[in-house]
Amino acid sequence: MRKGAMGQDGSPAVVRLRYHHAMPIRRNIRARSGKRVGDRLRIGREEAAFGRNAVAPTGSGYVLQSRFFVNDPWALIAEAIARSPPGRPRDIAQSFRRQAEDYFRAASVVQDVAVRPVLLYYAFLNLSKAFAIVRGNTKLADPAQHGISQAAKPRTIPGALIRFQKSSAKRPSVFDELLRLLDGNAAVLDTELRLGHLLPQILPGHRPWCYATNRIERFIPIHFFEILHSTIDKQIWLNIFVERGELTRTRLGISEEQALRGAVLDDGFDVVDPPVPSNSVCFQQLRPTAYVSDPGEAVQSVSRAYRNKIWETVKVSSPYRKPYLYICPPTEQGARLPQMLSAYLLMFFLGSVTRYIPGYFEDLLESRYGPLIETFISESPMQFLYQMASDILGREVSKPAII
Repeated sequence: MRKGAMGQDGSPAVVRLRYHHAMPIRRNIRARSGKRVGDRLRIGREEAAFGRNAVAPTGSGYVLQSRFFVNDPWALIAEAIARSPPGRPRDIAQSFRRQAEDYFRAASVVQDVAVRPVLLYYAFLNLSKAFAIVRGNTKLADPAQHGISQAAKPRTIPGALIRFQKSSAKRPSVFDELLRLLDGNAAVLDTELRLGHLLPQILPGHRPWCYATNRIERFIPIHFFEILHSTIDKQIWLNIFVERGELTRTRLGISEEQALRGAVLDDGFDVVDPPVPSNSVCFQQLRPTAYVSDPGEAVQSVSRAYRNKIWETVKVSSPYRKPYLYICPPTEQGARLPQMLSAYLLMFFLGSVTRYIPGYFEDLLESRYGPLIETFISESPMQFLYQMASDILGREVSKPAII
């Protein structure tokens, strides 16, 4: 194991962590109230759950989406593209999908770790183009620019810069178009992005980032979601529960209000007291979401509104997705990206380094960032693939449990 590498659980044996409170502790920003009372929402015979693709419209309303379990999602992706409207864009999307699959499979068999980021970036790029075309963004069926570049001579890794080029009438930017499609913050494109603001957003390898930077963890596991329903008012609202110990333990030491601000939920959620003493903290949606005739309409609105506030990791055991809140300092809020795009950007950066500055890549592997980079390269590709497959199908795709 290289010096500074992590154990199998991704944590160092002994690490002294320090936390600088970027946000001063303030409790009871709003007068805390009791948890709003409602009924658990059911659609058909099942209880509704929060998720990126929780429901789907039908001719007469909405239905809950069941989960697909597949060991290899490429065939599902091909089938989803085949169901899109026929024509040249669909054929091009299939071509991009085939290229992405070949790049992805090639990356899984190469011996040299330095070769993998280049292959994986082109897999991510082509799969993203196929996704955009299937979702109606046919601009990317024509010649397009990457829309991202790195500084010619990167400094220390936290100060390395990624630059953006916006779409033009003649040449769309793949990253720009993908950011729009995923409802990301377009203001990200107006400035350079420091790698030091990108790295902590990467869920695979987050603890090695903590080790490399001597910072505390920023991801808080979500204990469970609850979608409640008022049939009289035709409204639903989302409750998010986290374990109180995740906030108050020594290595975090933040208040509930700090967690809300860091997760960029403070404008839409409040901390409420549970109806009975509990070891959980409840973040409740402040303004319920109304619907006209079908509560599934409101579920879809809530899912879209908050999908980029929730990070997920794909698992091979129930519940098959583990959700997190990303607690971000105020100075870095402008650099927040949709989860898939943070992985996309880091793979681009590493691919560029291995192509143009291979000696620098070797230096990175030998640095304190080495465990983070190796963990990211080994774990993020499958996470990206299953998350992208879910968005292309509009339905959650997971890896089945090994029995």
